[in-house]
Amino acid sequence: MRLFITTLSLFSVIAFGYALAGYGRTMFGQAARMDYILLGLLGGFGFAALALWLWYRHRDEFFFKDDEKPGPQEP
Repeated sequence: MRLFITTLSLFSVIAFGYALAGYGRTMFGQAARMDYILLGLLGGFGFAALALWLWYRHRDEFFFKDDEKPGPQEP
């Protein structure tokens, strides 16, 4: 689950990059691509929300108490 949540977080950064690419065209004198901007923002917020929701549901898997650590136990 950790790898899947990390992948969703990475996808959100990539999607926000698409939104910036659609807006960044204006620096070169071209018209902004509204489809890139809208899809990038929707995808970015969607992937981020899904990653946060999954992390919230599985947060017990990420944190261990001192006496519950996996692996060899010291006496």
